[in-house]
Amino acid sequence: MLKNADCTIYENGGTETNISITAKHVVKDVYWYDSRGMTVTRNGAQISDAVIVYLYSFGYVPKAGDIIVRGECGFDFDSTSPQTMAASFRAFREQHPDFAVIKNVLDARYGGLKHIELTAR
Repeated sequence: MLKNADCTIYENGGTETNISITAKHVVKDVYWYDSRGMTVTRNGAQISDAVIVYLYSFGYVPKAGDIIVRGECGFDFDSTSPQTMAASFRAFREQHPDFAVIKNVLDARYGGLKHIELTAR
């Protein structure tokens, strides 16, 4: 089991274009691989512009559209109205430009190495 980071997942109750953060989950001891800006060519697989995260604890199972940040993030969204949520998300983007949106969730909580694999961009 590889572990190299912690991460924070913001649960999105809206859509990818209309974000409405409903909860924050801090997940300890994950494997984080960021290949954004990388391209492997010639005899190798081409993986670019993706963040791959393996979760080994299962308090919250993320879904596509959730936002993920490497490390324990102290940012709290203000979701009292759509306008404050939009302003809050702009502030979040300025403070954490390396955030990613989860695109795919592979639930592999079976067998010898139980985990959840997230792919984000």
